[in-house]
Amino acid sequence: MDITVDTRAIAKIEADALVTYAFDQEKPTEGILARLDEATSGALSKLAASGELTGKMLETTLLYYPAGLAAQRLLVLGAGKKAKFGTAELRRLAGTAVRALKARQVKSIAFLAREDDRSAASAQAIVEGMILANFDSDKYKTDKKPGNEIISAALAGWEESSRADADLGLSRGRVIGESQNFARELGNEPSNKLTPRMLADRAAAMAREAGLVVEVFDENKIAE
Repeated sequence: MDITVDTRAIAKIEADALVTYAFDQEKPTEGILARLDEATSGALSKLAASGELTGKMLETTLLYYPAGLAAQRLLVLGAGKKAKFGTAELRRLAGTAVRALKARQVKSIAFLAREDDRSAASAQAIVEGMILANFDSDKYKTDKKPGNEIISAALAGWEESSRADADLGLSRGRVIGESQNFARELGNEPSNKLTPRMLADRAAAMAREAGLVVEVFDENKIAE
């Protein structure tokens, strides 16, 4: 997944889907939600009034082709109680967005962070969540569907003045997320496909790519 930082105005962000979140019982009357409500001709207000958009944790509300946005879809996730919201919940939301959208063959997304969630730690959590959720363990499935993944993603909401925080979080989140997926991929390999020697070769190759020195013990060295 190619991940970048997009500092453009909300209405100008081009993606298959723009993603953001609403807290429990929150009304779209200010900030990002108010601007999105205006861009969708009051659709968010109407959904909230009807009880369809409640903000309960991991609730998903998807709008297609909002007239005031360059994005083709708008996904609003429920974030639960604001008082209990942190980077762990933000990571879950990013993962939920990726899983929900890639099932609909979406290839590019932009995750719009709320006003209080534009730190390096928030950017890291979003990136980790997206990368982990984009991993599929269907390598050996006979009926797997090719191409069912998000190709590109963007962190949105940060301005140029705070871009350094977004870049730092993106970099850390990518390392952590991709490292976990590397371990998951190894763990999913059957023993007849990934022998101890092949595992050592994979570990050594990864270490060289990261600029690390690696020493692999053979049976005699392990016995010592």
